[in-house]
Amino acid sequence: MRRIFIVCVIGLTVAAAGCSRGKKYPFVGQVIAVDVTRQEITVKHEDIRGFMPGMTMAFKVKDESQVKSSKPGDLITATLVVEDGRVYLEDVKKTGEAPLPDDTPRLPAPMIQLGAEVPDAEFIDQDGSTRHLADWRGKVVAVTFIYTRCPLPDFCPLMDRNYAAVQKALQADPRLAARVHLLSVSFDPDYDTPGVLKKHAERVKADPALWTYLTGSRGTIDAFAAGFGVAVMRQDRVREIVHNLRTGVIDADGTLVKVLGGNDWQPAQLLDAIRAADAEP
Repeated sequence: MRRIFIVCVIGLTVAAAGCSRGKKYPFVGQVIAVDVTRQEITVKHEDIRGFMPGMTMAFKVKDESQVKSSKPGDLITATLVVEDGRVYLEDVKKTGEAPLPDDTPRLPAPMIQLGAEVPDAEFIDQDGSTRHLADWRGKVVAVTFIYTRCPLPDFCPLMDRNYAAVQKALQADPRLAARVHLLSVSFDPDYDTPGVLKKHAERVKADPALWTYLTGSRGTIDAFAAGFGVAVMRQDRVREIVHNLRTGVIDADGTLVKVLGGNDWQPAQLLDAIRAADAEP
């Protein structure tokens, strides 16, 4: 049975890992939804040989006119392009129409909006202990998403370096440090076991009093990450994971107050967001 995954892609500027960069793949599927404002179509697509299994997900389309002319139910062919840190469709062509199948997966819920409460979720930390996001209620929490085997130095390893810089600043301000916690959530739970995360945390000198690595079930992690706008595409038998980057700040009441997208933010920006959240009445 073909596996179907649901991945939420918000403003899809996805970091293509390693060997996937600069490639094109034949693409066949059925349009499930159209979002002209985002220049995206959501497609239930067939397996993309050599890249990824069949999924239902949203894709950026290079030509805006091809989005405007698409509608749910359209059968399409296209070319999936993976290059320069982007994943998008080009040369989208309608080949027919068909009713949406009864087993069409339910589209993912929208991202958590700023000012909304972040739902609780269950994780496993680097020590193998069960943890819940609610465990840190009462503190300002920064949460980012990584995987330890990420080969691109300007993606997951950069998140580690940024967090290390923020941790250093917190250690210099014990009053603030007592009210803040940093979370790094792995979306590669098959490899990033608690033992792997513990060794990784030691390598980056993460102080467990300030900075925790988390894993958990794939379903839980994917749903939690999607709430922040993180898109994850796993490839069969390939260790690299195609993903984007999002870092959120949650205030002491559990409300999402800031999201830093991509990899161009600086540690000082995250510190400013943390201080602003801590200063809220």
